[in-house]
Amino acid sequence: MDIGKSFTFVFEDDAWITKILIAAGILFLGVFFSWLLLIPLILAVALLNGYMVEIIRQVIRGQLDGLPEWDNWGDLIADGLKVVVIQIVYALPIIIATCCLIIPMVATAENAEGFSAFLGVVLGCFILLWAIAMSVVLPAATAVFAATDDLAAAFRFGEVFALVRDNLSTYLITLVMSWVASFVGGLGGAVCGLGTFLTAPYGTMVTGHLYGQAYVASTAAPAQAAIEEEVE
Repeated sequence: MDIGKSFTFVFEDDAWITKILIAAGILFLGVFFSWLLLIPLILAVALLNGYMVEIIRQVIRGQLDGLPEWDNWGDLIADGLKVVVIQIVYALPIIIATCCLIIPMVATAENAEGFSAFLGVVLGCFILLWAIAMSVVLPAATAVFAATDDLAAAFRFGEVFALVRDNLSTYLITLVMSWVASFVGGLGGAVCGLGTFLTAPYGTMVTGHLYGQAYVASTAAPAQAAIEEEVE
């Protein structure tokens, strides 16, 4: 994997400023109008996720430079919503564990504070461990969906887990670098407030490139794509 490429490829596009500004505008409008039943925010997240999927596909095709165009917004929203579904499904153990433990925690809060605290620690540890595991697996699941254009492929858990297991070092590197990208994405808020609307989309773009590279390194996807093109 070329880690540095994931952080610099954005700026190799002649229209990178315009494309990041479009992403920033989408995010800003989504947040600004989020009081409307969260629908604008959901659409904004879907668009950015869909754009990330396009970056993954671009990398899988061997196109490591530049950014996709902001077109086919309907497809971007559809792909982005599918990514949200993938994230929710892989987070289900956390959701279920929280629902199962929160009731006894509240019920015992007054009469058995120690037991309630114990349940809180158990829940917290489980959430932390599962969140780490999910962060390792999600790049593979998302890239599998992007590569196949098949949402169900992301839920072939045996195949996804095997892909991660057989390429664990690659996905651990992807995990760490994705955290770095997320950190960079949050710097805008720490530095100048509204800057988050610029840095957060950049972090998403970097993450997409990392996911694509990890998938390529794990499956030799460019070779497969070249063979398919020759056949056609």
